[in-house]
Amino acid sequence: MFAVGLTATLVLLASVGISAQTLSLQLSDSAGNPLSGAVVLVDTGSAAAPLSAAVMDQVDMQFTPQVLVVPPATEVEFPNSDDVRHHVYSFSPAKRFELRLFKGSEAPPVLFDKPGAVVLGCNIHDRMRGYILVAEQARHAVTDAAGDVELVDLPAGEWLVAVWHPRLQDAAPVDLGVFAAGQHGLQIAIPAEVTSAEPELSPLQQRFRRAAGHAKD
Repeated sequence: MFAVGLTATLVLLASVGISAQTLSLQLSDSAGNPLSGAVVLVDTGSAAAPLSAAVMDQVDMQFTPQVLVVPPATEVEFPNSDDVRHHVYSFSPAKRFELRLFKGSEAPPVLFDKPGAVVLGCNIHDRMRGYILVAEQARHAVTDAAGDVELVDLPAGEWLVAVWHPRLQDAAPVDLGVFAAGQHGLQIAIPAEVTSAEPELSPLQQRFRRAAGHAKD
């Protein structure tokens, strides 16, 4: 399982450019590598409305997308596009749930009604990991493979900006401050994620494995 190292840190170097009503960021880690999959949240003063539909698929034994952002009170569907069964669960405070062995569209949708980060796992395939960030901000975007993100058509004025990354696990987004037009340079530190070569099984995984007779792929 994943663990957060309290002493190790991942430094995000953000070069921020704001022109008119456009916010552009480029995030990189301490080694200068692009930081993909970071969620940038912009508080424009209006709350996000629930989505009519949101999907977290399972493809090639991976959660797709790896990071999904939804407003509170949104139901998320968990179709399984693989030929093997999955057993999706989360122990995160924002949403604890379990979808037992299923294929196709057998699993019922799950209501995410509390803001926060939800870490997803599979009790059969230990290395599957996905994230659902339940956010109240109406505007958000996820950095691409180059660490870039752009939000356009923002309302005039100042915006409170926050960032969240999977290495935070189920911690809250980090506030970057209030931004208006202009050029800004900033630096924040986020606890690094420490992983083991062979992650330990949770008690639930151990019970499931025993009940399923050591199910294989």
